[in-house]
Amino acid sequence: MEQTLSQALAMAEQDRALAPPNPLYLRYSQIQGGNALAEHSHPWGQLSHISLGIMEVEVTGRRLIAPPEFLVWVPANEPHSAYNDRTLHYTSIYVSEALSANLPTTSCLLQLTPLLKALLDDFVARRVSHMSTPSDVLQAELLIDRLAVADSQHNYLPWSSDRLLGTLLASLQAAPDDNRTLEQWAEQLHTTSRTLARRCHRDLGMSFGQWRTRLRMVQALSWLRGPMPIQEMGWRLGYGSTSAFIAMFQREQGCSPQRYRQQLGIHD
Repeated sequence: MEQTLSQALAMAEQDRALAPPNPLYLRYSQIQGGNALAEHSHPWGQLSHISLGIMEVEVTGRRLIAPPEFLVWVPANEPHSAYNDRTLHYTSIYVSEALSANLPTTSCLLQLTPLLKALLDDFVARRVSHMSTPSDVLQAELLIDRLAVADSQHNYLPWSSDRLLGTLLASLQAAPDDNRTLEQWAEQLHTTSRTLARRCHRDLGMSFGQWRTRLRMVQALSWLRGPMPIQEMGWRLGYGSTSAFIAMFQREQGCSPQRYRQQLGIHD
């Protein structure tokens, strides 16, 4: 923890030396795998984005899990810690007080649309830090304007304390290859599929099938960092064929498992 605490203190010192965002300030880093950053805060709202894998941020006791298609939003002065288990490219975006007023008042995940991704990718490609031209200011304002109406979630893989639904989710987490339908789970839990479906939308904000797909995606991203063959991954996650697993991964991640692994610098 000594090293992570010193990193957090150094970041706080760097923040104090920065000019305020005008209206954004972008900082770029390559973070080494196994990096844990102790609890810290920033004087401005912060959006965080990673290039690959999964980023974990803990804010006020809530654990946010975010893949690359989401930005993590943390309001100003809100203590948070972070962890990543794989080397990745990281972009931190500090947001001025005026623009932060347009974003949620609590930490959450904000989904990147194609337009939002294009706006952010342009800043990253040009390595813009402070906004130095009127066009950069307009681009920053458009980025936040579109983020203000983007889909927000409290977590990529939310949980439920509901007795019935919590039991189902825990069972799936222990066995992600379990392909039982919601009707079959309802029969085992002595309830109805309509009740379970309603509680999924109430507590998770998504359907049972969507949650199970996300669970499998998180597990696949973890396995892809190791030597497990892709065919075995699909089998362990309950897919009837390798092509079905690859199609799911492509749909959720935007690239094939093989391509994702290559981007991590791992070769079969």
